[in-house]
Amino acid sequence: MQHLTIQQTADYLEAATIAYSHDLGHAIIHTGKNAAGAGFVLVNNWIGQTTLTEAL
Repeated sequence: MQHLTIQQTADYLEAATIAYSHDLGHAIIHTGKNAAGAGFVLVNNWIGQTTLTEAL
């Protein structure tokens, strides 16, 4: 699990293919494939904190 800055989050999502986004009001959850083709789950909360988990 990684914690990303706002700029790192923007760069990551720009290169990724997002399959699904779910807005929970206090957080947004994105799932899809990253630039290398691995699956990921990225959670960004209402204060801009981001956590990223990628498949091996």
